[in-house]
Amino acid sequence: MNKIKENKNLVAYISMAIGFLLLILIATRGSAPYESVAFEFGDFSVQWYAVFILFGIVFAAILGFLELERYGQDPNIIWDGLLIFVPLSILGARLWYVLFNLDKYNGNIGRMLNVGEGGLAIHGAIAVVFVGLIWFTKFKKVDYFFVLDIVGPGFLIGQAMGRWGNFMNRELYGPVLENPNWLPPFIKENLFFSGKYHHPTFLYESSWNILGLILILVFRRKKFVKLGDILAFYLVWYGVGRIPNEILRMASGVKEPLMLFNIPVSIATSVALILAGILVFIIRRLTNKNIISYDDYGKKAVLFDLDGTLLDTIDLIYKNIKETFKIHFPNKKLSDEELRSFVGPTLDVSFGWYEKDPEKITKMIDTYRNINEKNHHDGVDSYNNAELVLKTLKERNYKIGVVSSKINKFVRLGLEQNGLISYIDIIIGSDDSPVHKPDPLPLQMALEKLSVKASNAAYVGDHPNDIFAAQNANMMSIGVSYSIHYKELLGAKPDQVIDDLEKLLYIFN
Repeated sequence: MNKIKENKNLVAYISMAIGFLLLILIATRGSAPYESVAFEFGDFSVQWYAVFILFGIVFAAILGFLELERYGQDPNIIWDGLLIFVPLSILGARLWYVLFNLDKYNGNIGRMLNVGEGGLAIHGAIAVVFVGLIWFTKFKKVDYFFVLDIVGPGFLIGQAMGRWGNFMNRELYGPVLENPNWLPPFIKENLFFSGKYHHPTFLYESSWNILGLILILVFRRKKFVKLGDILAFYLVWYGVGRIPNEILRMASGVKEPLMLFNIPVSIATSVALILAGILVFIIRRLTNKNIISYDDYGKKAVLFDLDGTLLDTIDLIYKNIKETFKIHFPNKKLSDEELRSFVGPTLDVSFGWYEKDPEKITKMIDTYRNINEKNHHDGVDSYNNAELVLKTLKERNYKIGVVSSKINKFVRLGLEQNGLISYIDIIIGSDDSPVHKPDPLPLQMALEKLSVKASNAAYVGDHPNDIFAAQNANMMSIGVSYSIHYKELLGAKPDQVIDDLEKLLYIFN
């Protein structure tokens, strides 16, 4: 399935590259200098700059759509985002330009908002998107940095194509170029002013952004690229590339339209972007030691409790407990309610109800495990459809784990006896974690080893501690109605309750 998606992405990349080249070919047909107007309808005209920007938005949207689809997210998020952020970005770019040219408008609000008059600054659009996505990602319930990692390449596409719109307008060029012969004739001739050829700064910046895009597409599937790194790379890459181009452009004699305390705003903002990218990279690593790889974002997992959930070990547990008490408490007769209470907690907790001496508790645990190993070899059964469910979930690319209050050795034994072990990616037993359910740590350990976010995972169990552990780990909680703790299980308020494991296949389809 992933191979098909990768091939689909490759076809899309090649198609967009061909489309970009065709657009340049169409725009530069004829001889230079080229018309800045792409086409007209009566008095209404569309500039080539707008056409390049529009295609840049479309290509960026396609790239984002494919990436969201690849990670199992709702790809329609991209269309909702475009409806909201395209007009807001235009407004932000306009207001950013106006902010540093207030004296030009003399307080005329109409002129300030008149985009047709000319004057947009890309940094304003970037700022609007970064701030607006804080709200948008919370509303859509997706990770803020994941979305920004998708938006970053889209910005590079838009900026790379937008620069060709500047070329058609014969703007954003550099100082005189003494030896222009290395340039293609159609570029060279369109940058011929007052008897001199000029540096194609539009080409430098467009090429720089395309190179950055290629690097992202190549490296974002690598495990060393963490969530948020693509954003950080974009900020630094774009800022580094923009500064020398701005210096060259100003060396052409063109007046910088945006100034702040006699400092070009484009350069100051680019420096700020570089610093922001470095800070994002450093701070995220300092504050989040378990930050997942970007490529792991879409991974999903279903974790299971073992006893009473996957395996019907209730009778085995009762038998083990009774034999253990015959040795350590021969005069103690356990009631059905007391026996039931042993299903769920760890042995040190449940034996601690009857014995306070730690050494004696340890001896009871050793006795229980010896008895369990002997009795376990008689075999235990899995619940209905357990193998079908695990097999199907694996086929649907879910990671599968077992988090149990039983030690790892016996978890593995029970799974092997039922032919389930081959479907399991991770086992966390009571001897693998320093604390136990309802503490979320065992579940978090499993997710960390699987490289799966809690929001992409669920835990299935039969005990209220299972539900509490899932809730504490910010995971989806699912209870089974065949639990011997059913009433208490409902009291823990699981997100879902199923009466057969097969129902999971309707939840995780």
